[in-house]
Amino acid sequence: MMHRGLSKLLWWPEGINDSQRWEIICKLSIGIVKGLDHLHTASQKPIIHGNLKTNNIMLDADFQPRISDFGLYLLLNPAAAQEMLETSAMQGYKAPELIKIRDGTRESDIYSLGVIMLEMLAQKEAANDESPNARDIHLPVSFRDLVLERKISEAFSSELIIQSKNSGKEGNLNAYFELATACCNPSSSLRPDTKKILKRLEDIAR
Repeated sequence: MMHRGLSKLLWWPEGINDSQRWEIICKLSIGIVKGLDHLHTASQKPIIHGNLKTNNIMLDADFQPRISDFGLYLLLNPAAAQEMLETSAMQGYKAPELIKIRDGTRESDIYSLGVIMLEMLAQKEAANDESPNARDIHLPVSFRDLVLERKISEAFSSELIIQSKNSGKEGNLNAYFELATACCNPSSSLRPDTKKILKRLEDIAR
């Protein structure tokens, strides 16, 4: 039974111990990537989500994610589809190339995935408060500067940093951050595909 969205879990409600946080992040990430990989590779023609964000990822009681609303923008009339994509852009999930290319791609889905991964680390939602003079990376400002300056520790919630150090998982945490930022590479051709991301995540989660 699906009873909550991933966006609600970003605030880590009562009942989730700090000791569970990293394990849950890994489980959620692997589950989301498996779902995205199925959309991208299971059929002869890839299914592009086009609007991947935390509000479109539902969780069951065991924190197993399910991706919803994939391909929805293709069913809407052009005006409604554009409005949906503009809303996604304001929330920080829109890949930079979509400014020039209207339709979503597997690579633009990967960009959105990277933002979601960063959200889970930072324990907060993305907010694209771009200013006219912002540097040319289309991540939400709250994450962009951390990525540019490699301020890895500042991207995580303090509880997650403490837990990773205590459990000897600090290297795994850093590797996860690097993978998330790779997914958000401004150049779409340099973003890893779902197969590579999944393999890397499974190694990181060990």
